[in-house]
Amino acid sequence: MRVYILSTAVAPLSSGFGGGVEHMVIAAARALHALGYAVQVIAPTGSKAEVPDLRILPGLLAPTALTLDYDDPLPIEAAAFLNAAVRELAQQARPGDVVLNFSYDWLPLFVSDFFPCPLATLVSMGSLNRSLDQEIRRVAERDPKRLAFLSAAQALSFGLSGAMRLIPPGVEMARYPYNARPERAICWLGRIVPEKGLDDVFAVASRTGQAVTVFGVLQDRVYWEDLVRRHPGVPVCYGGFLKMPALAEMVGQFRVLLMTPKCFEAFGVVGIEALACGTPVVAYRRGGISDYVIDGETGWLIAPDDLDSLCTAVGEVERIDRAHCRRLVENRYTRNRYGAALAEWIETLAAGSAHSTVVTR
Repeated sequence: MRVYILSTAVAPLSSGFGGGVEHMVIAAARALHALGYAVQVIAPTGSKAEVPDLRILPGLLAPTALTLDYDDPLPIEAAAFLNAAVRELAQQARPGDVVLNFSYDWLPLFVSDFFPCPLATLVSMGSLNRSLDQEIRRVAERDPKRLAFLSAAQALSFGLSGAMRLIPPGVEMARYPYNARPERAICWLGRIVPEKGLDDVFAVASRTGQAVTVFGVLQDRVYWEDLVRRHPGVPVCYGGFLKMPALAEMVGQFRVLLMTPKCFEAFGVVGIEALACGTPVVAYRRGGISDYVIDGETGWLIAPDDLDSLCTAVGEVERIDRAHCRRLVENRYTRNRYGAALAEWIETLAAGSAHSTVVTR
């Protein structure tokens, strides 16, 4: 058996523009390789990743679904990376193989009916577009084993309330050093775009007087510069786009991580990265974040957009046991658990495929 992993089509791996999906793709490849699977990752031009077999294909990147209104038609580009990837997979994959798609796009869902081997999708975002929603629901009704989700809240956003496969991401604990005695105040981690809610981070810094350091790729530089201009003197600084291991080393130095999404968050990988370092999380209750942010145990969940409560919660993080934060990740969100869940899914797909023969590793 060969496992093909189709990466996000919106950005190269390790660019930061693909958000948590980049982490999930790389972690999946490493975990499955460690379990003995032959794995190939297919990703856009410019991708860089320490994975066993990285296949780079040219083509136009896809616009993120976050830029679309719910009723917008989906764009289709003949020269798109995703088209090239699907075409090559259809030619290369054999009946005993499995394709795991991490691209949040209509095309892989649609062609999964006609592929020479099982093509399954780990859905990485919540409901955003009518056409995508309809295709996800169609696949769920026709062959639910071809879908997996990051959280129950995410599956519910598509109107899927029955039993669905949940595969949350995981981190390699050895790469996230635990820090019991942080010396810095507040950090924020993510793509710097309006939907991540950095406006509220500036508000917290202004109201509490506590310094906030922002880490992440400057995806929307105009947005960031406008925030800085509108909030002169507020103690918020940009700490850069850090990669591992520097990122984990830095996040562990802070008393708390803020998560302030303005849109539905399917899971939020940055949250478990912070908890792995012992850093509690204060977050808006939007989507799958509530799976790991537990009030009074690993941080505080706040009603969305409630700035007063957000500021109050930041002042209460000293009540959180940092060792408990790390234990939660050790018990639920390790790379080994993530890999085991993916492997079980792969074997289920292969065993249920009308095309498959004897499945070996």
